[in-house]
Amino acid sequence: MDVITSLKQLHKYERPCVVALGTFDGLHRGHMDVIRTAWNEAHRTGALLAVFTFSNHPFACFRPDKVPPALITPEQKQSLLRDLGVDVLVDVPFDMSVARIAPEAFLEQLQALGYSCLVVGNNFTYGIRGEGTVETLAASAQRLGFKLVVRELVSDGPTVISSTAIRRLIAEGDVVEAAAMLGRLYSLSGIVAHGNERGRLLGFPTANIELAESKLAIPLGGVYAVQVNVNGQRYGGMANIGNNPTFGDVAAPRLETHIFDFSGDIYDSPISIDFVARVRGEVKFASIDQLRSQLQADKEKCRQLLESFSDRVL
Repeated sequence: MDVITSLKQLHKYERPCVVALGTFDGLHRGHMDVIRTAWNEAHRTGALLAVFTFSNHPFACFRPDKVPPALITPEQKQSLLRDLGVDVLVDVPFDMSVARIAPEAFLEQLQALGYSCLVVGNNFTYGIRGEGTVETLAASAQRLGFKLVVRELVSDGPTVISSTAIRRLIAEGDVVEAAAMLGRLYSLSGIVAHGNERGRLLGFPTANIELAESKLAIPLGGVYAVQVNVNGQRYGGMANIGNNPTFGDVAAPRLETHIFDFSGDIYDSPISIDFVARVRGEVKFASIDQLRSQLQADKEKCRQLLESFSDRVL
């Protein structure tokens, strides 16, 4: 997959491109519908599949204090798009130079890709102040001679799938419904840090990820059944997000994950945690024995949830 990070790098390829256009800030099922439609058109016509998106949220340019938490890392985004068979990823920063481009000028710059077809969702806007709409895009398609495909928004039951809706679900701890909208489990990743090693003393050693500096959406505090990706292998586990209220000495939220059927030193190693279901909220226990007993019950519940999850398809 060829990755372009500046409008100045746009160039034509050996074949025309079918381009999926959008912010694609979560790569949820609605975004995937647009991209897969573009994939079908590209394969039908023998064109290359290109995705045009932004490497940051547009709010970063105008209202940096209002930038919402991300649903995906840049690495995850590239990996997912590569797996989809994307040939060209245009992933440019949204800055003032991009924000000021007139709608027609944007299409002219994009023509450097040599596109034959554009695919968008029906709420797509482009150009300065979002003045370009699917209506103006349709007029340009007729005038300039390219094909335009406009996709209806995708719903999950009565709710239109959106990044905003998914962020709300994650903040509420409803990772099951968030996964239904994403089309995959919601995931957090990071480098395993040293903790207080209380989990080891309790009989439940954990791999810890600090969340204080995370730019990703953080699920509501509590215990979750999770799948853990470490050293190229996948394990079941249970994770806690929070401040360890029983001990009361953790200043910033932390993701602590007990990995089932695993032993090994993974300090300073990257891991990713996929959230399957929330088991309970955080609780301040009266004693260490009560905490240990609850952790054992949590572990059994998590194993049950993971076994039932293996039989489901998102």
